[in-house]
Amino acid sequence: MQLNKLHQAQGTSRAEHAANIMQGAKMWADYDKLHADQFAGKGKYVVVNAEGKIIARDNKPTAALQKLAVNANTLRHEDFLVIQDKIVEVRRRSLNGITDLQSMGLSFGVDIGEQLVGFENINEFQAAIQEMNPESYQNNDTVFTEVYTPNPITHQSFSTPWRQQGFDYKRSLGMTESVRQVAERLEESLFNGNTSIVVNYGGSNRPLYGYTTHPNRGTGTIADWTLVTAAGLAAIVPDVIAQLTLMESAQGGVGNNSVMLYVANDIWTNLQNDYKVESTDTGGSGMMIADRIRRIAQIKDVKPAEKLADGVAVMVEMASRTIELAVATDIISVPHQKTNPMQPQVMTTYAAMVHQIKVDSNSLTGVRHLTTS
Repeated sequence: MQLNKLHQAQGTSRAEHAANIMQGAKMWADYDKLHADQFAGKGKYVVVNAEGKIIARDNKPTAALQKLAVNANTLRHEDFLVIQDKIVEVRRRSLNGITDLQSMGLSFGVDIGEQLVGFENINEFQAAIQEMNPESYQNNDTVFTEVYTPNPITHQSFSTPWRQQGFDYKRSLGMTESVRQVAERLEESLFNGNTSIVVNYGGSNRPLYGYTTHPNRGTGTIADWTLVTAAGLAAIVPDVIAQLTLMESAQGGVGNNSVMLYVANDIWTNLQNDYKVESTDTGGSGMMIADRIRRIAQIKDVKPAEKLADGVAVMVEMASRTIELAVATDIISVPHQKTNPMQPQVMTTYAAMVHQIKVDSNSLTGVRHLTTS
């Protein structure tokens, strides 16, 4: 009995479904007429007040707003004032450098009181010896060298007048902008260093270097990767392979799937062009230049870097022997204590973190700075 009811219900639903399909085709065929009849003499665009009442109507959105302005003298302020909810913030591109270090596990915690963050490297031993009857030995000994990096506080403050402290958007938008400014400064230091940050320790100055300023970084010359000519586009992939080969031979080597290629914004735009298949490279059909670069064995990814100067690229081995991020405090916002109720509320957004570009005992790094000839 229950099964029969189920079959009957299914039969009914199938019939209704078939009818809807047939009716839908007719409605689409008569869509223009139905649309015109629905909005005839009414206006498809409306403006409503805070209570949801329609106070202007027209078939065009601009005309509806013009009617609103014409009638402004006969309406209350709240009825015709339209406030855009979405605040247009400063247009900025994404920041990749610091985020990549954090997402790839290349970070470690330190105390906020530590103004210098150091690491040790070890000397390289002699080559091993093979003998049938060993009679000699090498007199190797481990020698450790300490290298330090200053750990500054990166901060940005803003205030909210005391009479406006109840306006949450003042605080939230100010916090959003201050967080962005701190992130911008951290990214700038990662790629270009900060010459104003120098700490003297043990009789030596310890500056804050970046990918493009470290004295032990590798350097290379590339063609102009911004050229959109056939020759310019064709030169990019061979250039990348050649620079990786130099990292392998002159900078201690790099592993497969380990190198991030960061490029300036003007280069990044050009990497979106189609990769032109060469007779010696038939595996690159139907992809962008950026996609072809990602297929190189040593390349982990290629990304734009907001803080690189035009025409510049940087290769970074994403390994703890090359780069790590020391984090005392990630980006946070804290309020200042007020001593007067009529004082503005001051908020400070800050971070205590610094990158460490590591150098081995042979003065080699896994960073390569590329510029045009």
